[in-house]
Amino acid sequence: MDLRGIKTVGIIGAGVSGLVTAKTLMAEGLDCTLFERNAALGGVWADGYVNFGVQVQKELYEFPDWPLPESTPDFTPGPLFRQYLQDYAHHFGLTPHIRLDSEVTAIRSREDGKPGWSLAVRDREGERQDDFDLIAVCVGLYSNEPYRPEFPGQEGFGGEILHISQLKSSAPLEGKRVAVLGFGKSATDAALESAAVAEQTHLVVREPHWPVPRKLAGVLPFKWGLVNRMTSTLLPLYLHPSSLERAVHGLGGPLVWLWWRLVECLLRAQHGLGRKIEGGDNLVPAKPVDIDAFGESTMVPRPALYRAIGQGRIRAHRSRIEKFNPEGPRLENGRQLEIDLLVLGTGWRTGFAFLPADLREALGFEDDGLYLYRHMLQPNAPNLVFIGRASTICSVLTYSLQARWLAELIAGRHWLPDSEAMLREIEDMKAWKRAWMPFSASRGARLIVHMQHYHDELLRDFGANPLRKRGLWAPLKEVIEAYEPADYRDIVSGDWVRG
Repeated sequence: MDLRGIKTVGIIGAGVSGLVTAKTLMAEGLDCTLFERNAALGGVWADGYVNFGVQVQKELYEFPDWPLPESTPDFTPGPLFRQYLQDYAHHFGLTPHIRLDSEVTAIRSREDGKPGWSLAVRDREGERQDDFDLIAVCVGLYSNEPYRPEFPGQEGFGGEILHISQLKSSAPLEGKRVAVLGFGKSATDAALESAAVAEQTHLVVREPHWPVPRKLAGVLPFKWGLVNRMTSTLLPLYLHPSSLERAVHGLGGPLVWLWWRLVECLLRAQHGLGRKIEGGDNLVPAKPVDIDAFGESTMVPRPALYRAIGQGRIRAHRSRIEKFNPEGPRLENGRQLEIDLLVLGTGWRTGFAFLPADLREALGFEDDGLYLYRHMLQPNAPNLVFIGRASTICSVLTYSLQARWLAELIAGRHWLPDSEAMLREIEDMKAWKRAWMPFSASRGARLIVHMQHYHDELLRDFGANPLRKRGLWAPLKEVIEAYEPADYRDIVSGDWVRG
């Protein structure tokens, strides 16, 4: 796959990944057009649920070369981050290149036979078709449609069922008997909102997960224990581990095991996970923390969550919904909930309805997601790239580095291996994840705390030094200091010095 002749790029989506891709490629002189199906840019940040916001410290969730304003509060509220994206688009001259209310309905082969693709687009004026040398799919992981599970008997339920995306204020919760389904960020946000105004709040948890506290032991920001090279070394071995990592997990294997058990003890004590909840259960996860951290519902809960559960203001149930009766859901553990409103904190699904059947087959969609070379390319689908199909702790940084990697590739400053080598790498990544990582519909995209290994790979590909710490204490900082977007500022801006 040779992308050096690319001149025009069609970008599907104007969220974080679409914006940074356009900004990076336009700086290289490419002609970019962004197609956004909504009436405003921002993707998932354009219109969130009540009280939504960033779940990590603000310095971990910003563009490396466009820092958040100093006045931004920690754990950036959603409306402020939405304005930040609008300011980013304006500053880098992206706004004139964004077509809002423009839904891509199909990707087709170009009629002129040239490399690239044709996009069928439905906008305010009707249907149109545009040809591009390269298509960048930047629709994110959970941006397309709410996931709404259905249950036997729910049509006879006398109350209301809302997806979290419909909860724009706390008004629908006031004075109600509410149950929230799920244990991810949106579900726990909804439960806390409900606990403040509802008559009664239930939280139905199918499988609890180890929480990532905002501050470890209530003192140290979690980034110091999660996004540094020491933690990366102690994780289950990466697909391509270093010799040091192999030695640590070989000779030091028992110490690695002990480390994660101590982490579990800390989390259990800090959040009271062993405390009895409804039905005599508790919220201690079944999976080890170093495995569970790569599951679907990894989150940084608000500090008030476990306090509210301990105080009984949120009545947590470790069970599933078996069926609905007129008065509410009956759980598999035999409990019958009498409620007025069920909030589905069950997340979103990413749809690819614009991909024709033959292209979907070439891409290799499977039940656990889409596996791509470097989480971006499939050699059987040339001139098509995915930016944003890598789930990490610092996704804005990850998407920024993906965009830089793509820009360097198009400029001919690094090269891809042959198709066979790329396909082997895809299969190796698939086998590695399936050997130990919990199943999810997006496992193909999941990297989470293995983010550092992935970022290192991207930088090595285009010849940049992956060791970003500077100063007298740089060797020590490489081991224990948190890696942040600011460490990659010159890489993302394109101002780094090539060796």
